[in-house]
Amino acid sequence: MIHLVEKSNTKRVDIITVEYLTKGDLMKEVSFLELKNEMNEGLVLIEVFTPTCGVCTAVQKKLQGIEEDYPEWKFYSINMLENPEVSGEFTVFTVPTVIVFHNGKELNRWARNFGMGQITDYLDRVMEMLL
Repeated sequence: MIHLVEKSNTKRVDIITVEYLTKGDLMKEVSFLELKNEMNEGLVLIEVFTPTCGVCTAVQKKLQGIEEDYPEWKFYSINMLENPEVSGEFTVFTVPTVIVFHNGKELNRWARNFGMGQITDYLDRVMEMLL
């Protein structure tokens, strides 16, 4: 859920709540324990975020948009404020951070400033190597 602020000519501030929905809302938010159980098999993409991070929200929406193009991958998001152990376990210093794993081993990561093209190009390369 995102809160947008609009200013009108009367200098009044209206807060509008917008809920972004994707097809099936596939990207699952998980706890640290759930994540540890899910990431050891197959291809996993994790987005580490905080709810107050606007960039995180934009990245999450874009990841949800590409998720259907990569059915072999499991997409997860984890809230670093609710799961502080994720920062120590995965050495996350900033959000958003996107990390990809294959059978529990980290393959690559992107933090803070990155384009979605970098991620999709990498996912494509991994799929080419595995086929």
